[in-house]
Amino acid sequence: MLENLFHSPDFIWETARFIVKIFITLIVAKAFGLFWQRSFTSRTIHAKFLKNVASAIIWVVGVAFALGSFSRFQDIATPIFAGSGIAALTIGLAAQESLGNAFNGLFISVFKPFEVGDRVHLVGANITGFIEDITLRHTVLRTFMNSRIIIPNSVMNKELIENSNFCNPRASSFVDVIVSYSSDIARASEIIAHAIGEHPDFVDTRTPEQMKTTPKVPVFLRALGIYGAELRASMWTETIGNNFAACSGARKTILAEFERHGIKIAEWGVKPQMP
Repeated sequence: MLENLFHSPDFIWETARFIVKIFITLIVAKAFGLFWQRSFTSRTIHAKFLKNVASAIIWVVGVAFALGSFSRFQDIATPIFAGSGIAALTIGLAAQESLGNAFNGLFISVFKPFEVGDRVHLVGANITGFIEDITLRHTVLRTFMNSRIIIPNSVMNKELIENSNFCNPRASSFVDVIVSYSSDIARASEIIAHAIGEHPDFVDTRTPEQMKTTPKVPVFLRALGIYGAELRASMWTETIGNNFAACSGARKTILAEFERHGIKIAEWGVKPQMP
């Protein structure tokens, strides 16, 4: 039957029509991508997923339309797929996995455990990065090294996800300083509080009621260590993205002010002299 198809006088014209229809499908897919990009500027997980679903539908319909160019395609395809139980089983299993990823992608799009641009940590896999894209099959995670990790949606939907941007994007990190016992602990605490509180990226998270009784940046004596007094304060910023740089800037200011006021950082391995 295949030999009859290839020797058919209409086969060349049917092949030409097939190529033209595939080319048209490519143009439609590209035009749709440009239209979506210009009309829908949103980069939400919904927009990403719907765009990829629509693109997949365009290609499925386009390929089916192109295959229809062959007049005897249906006559050949029907006995091939109907007469091969192994092929049918293989295709069914492959489709099951693909449909599973598609449905998991749909669930992610609906329930939104993360959005495009969110910083997430996959607890089980111990991977941290930023959500960049989601397709019918997988989610794309951009790491801090600017590499991309491709994760099947079925895996992503089962993973424990720590989302730094979920509900409230604000982030906090500790600024820990250990000063020698011979230094002025009270003055050191004032310097730490001022360096953090006056940083341009610092966010005051106190309520109006707390502002009446709670200092802007509380500094705690977290421990009396072997080498010195261990002080701790929190640096709050609007997002996790600028928290690291804000903590770094505050630490540099603390070091400069400590040196100016004669406050010494405790030295590791050097125990304070006892009288």
